[in-house]
Amino acid sequence: MTASFQGHKRDSVSPSRDIVPDVRLRRTVVIFAALTVVLVGAGATYLDFKTNSGRLAMSNLPVVVLIPFVFWLLANLLLKVCMPRLSLSTGELRFVLSLLWTGGMFAGFNWITRWIGGMTAPRYYASPENRWEDLIFDYIPWWLYPTDAPGVVGRFYLGLGREALPWGAWIPPVFWVISAAVAMTAIGLSLTALFQKQWIQHERLTYPLAQASLDLTRGFDRQAGLPRLFRSRLFWVGFAVAALPLLFNLIEYWNPGFPHVSVFDPYYSRWSGHRGIQVSRFLFPVSYRILPTLTGFLFLCDVNILFSIWSLFAVGQTLLHGMYRIGLSAGLSGQSASPGELGNIFSHGAMMGLSVWTVWTARGHLKRVCRQVLRPESTSDVSVFAPRPAFIALIGGLIYLVFWLHAVGFGWLAALAWLVFFWAGVLTAMKFLAASGYAYLFPYWGLSIGGVTQIWIGSANMAESTLVGLRLINEGSLAGWRLMPVLPQISRLRTHGIARLVFAGLLIGLLSAALYTIWFSYTQGAAAFQTWTLRGQPVNMYQGIANAVSDTHLTVPDPAKIAVWLIGGATVTLMIVLQVRLSWWPIHPAGFWLMFEWYVRYYSVNIFLVWLAKVIVLKFGGILLYRRLKPCCYGLIAGYAFALGCSLLVDLIWFPGGGHFIHAW
Repeated sequence: MTASFQGHKRDSVSPSRDIVPDVRLRRTVVIFAALTVVLVGAGATYLDFKTNSGRLAMSNLPVVVLIPFVFWLLANLLLKVCMPRLSLSTGELRFVLSLLWTGGMFAGFNWITRWIGGMTAPRYYASPENRWEDLIFDYIPWWLYPTDAPGVVGRFYLGLGREALPWGAWIPPVFWVISAAVAMTAIGLSLTALFQKQWIQHERLTYPLAQASLDLTRGFDRQAGLPRLFRSRLFWVGFAVAALPLLFNLIEYWNPGFPHVSVFDPYYSRWSGHRGIQVSRFLFPVSYRILPTLTGFLFLCDVNILFSIWSLFAVGQTLLHGMYRIGLSAGLSGQSASPGELGNIFSHGAMMGLSVWTVWTARGHLKRVCRQVLRPESTSDVSVFAPRPAFIALIGGLIYLVFWLHAVGFGWLAALAWLVFFWAGVLTAMKFLAASGYAYLFPYWGLSIGGVTQIWIGSANMAESTLVGLRLINEGSLAGWRLMPVLPQISRLRTHGIARLVFAGLLIGLLSAALYTIWFSYTQGAAAFQTWTLRGQPVNMYQGIANAVSDTHLTVPDPAKIAVWLIGGATVTLMIVLQVRLSWWPIHPAGFWLMFEWYVRYYSVNIFLVWLAKVIVLKFGGILLYRRLKPCCYGLIAGYAFALGCSLLVDLIWFPGGGHFIHAW
């Protein structure tokens, strides 16, 4: 048994057997799928800016992707019954989902609005009081920003009036960000190609996000009538459980004061306020929010991983409480770290330990791949790309990003360190996402990559341009992308053409979301939007950059913080050894990666309940009961996405000036 990131030992089915051969796609399906991606980019921005209906792109399989896909799926069910000749095949449905999954990852709150807000904020919000112009303007890479022509920034916030939209000013930033997007996607696809066979055939990872997608689209072209899943009563029971509370709440939209069902409300809503328990004045409240989509996906996860996430998070919170109570800190005088910062450093060290183990476990497979790079064979151990193109894309993308980051302001050493830390996080997130299905897993958590870099290098050894570049990239440009960790999931949905599909979805999604956001901001006036991504986030980012540049207490490499970082890696290594040597060992090492992460608090109770339910199911009903209940989990996913989509449509049609905030953390 492979030591790290094991899939289900008893209760899973390998997704590989569910993949059907690719069929010829109808042109109309391709066109309508591309148009759906365009509408997703525009709609997510509008719902964020204008109606404030929710944050729709918060996870690795966000509802901004699930909602249009579920509507496609339900429409196809009707076609299957009424006009079967027009219905989509299984391969076509998976193509639609793959394109939506790729292009939708850039929509709305997820990344595009944060980037555009960051590109316009410094010139608009600079003032004598914040001294941005004196402190940081000399170090900002202006080649990455819209040109400083009259009215470009001012009209973005105040509206155009009768003036023409200055599209030409936005050509440079759009071009340069697309170039970085292509390089990063090429690296992500290369890592997917290099490790996919190892994870599927040797480590038997279960890919819950992809498995649910495969099951939802299976059987549309094999028999007359509805596929077996949609003839299951349990599927529709789960669908109703997730959909009916949100559909019932639609009545309150027109009749304020009508009873409201708050069971699926986000962490903060206008109806129920904060849905969290304050267990300590030193800690964030622990949310008791229940999210149907997360529940459905996590039911496919190994119980050891679920147990490790919620139990170690509880241990981490207990440790943080104790450290705050006694005032524990570590680090050199003048640059000591608080308990929260120490927890983040520990988590990052644990992530690096998992990344090293990921590569070490695959060493035999990687040796074979290297031989195939030098001497190509008719059969290869690599999917997505052939070995040699995968290697060329990996090296070419990394070289381009080194020069790109250096042009932003990074020193050569800082650029290399950033790439090592960032891609180590991406690789670990790819694998853990494939093992767990925990969609709220990101490779840029806790202490920023720039912060870890400073632990080893120290701000005293960094130029001001590097300090500016680190914060700019980490908070508003590249490190906020969530496409790379899901590439292995997308590659499970199709057997060939993945690279072309991903790059097509990338360009369609990125361009449509960016161009619509720019157009909408100029025509409406971005200052009128009460959105954090255009105001709060960029102002905080540039103020943080100014504070870093003006700080006279420069840091140096800190042995105490480095020791905490190494302890994180050593702890994970010990857990891996115990997992390998002791078959009964219940703690999965990845839990130490997440034990101090603030965003786990939103779903720790949800994760505990799923773990408890699955333990009971496997204890008293075994694998047969587990398999019988899987359709109910898929119904939860589809029902929540359907009802949420209905609510968003109601806001678009009847409440365009101010909607109902029903989905976020």
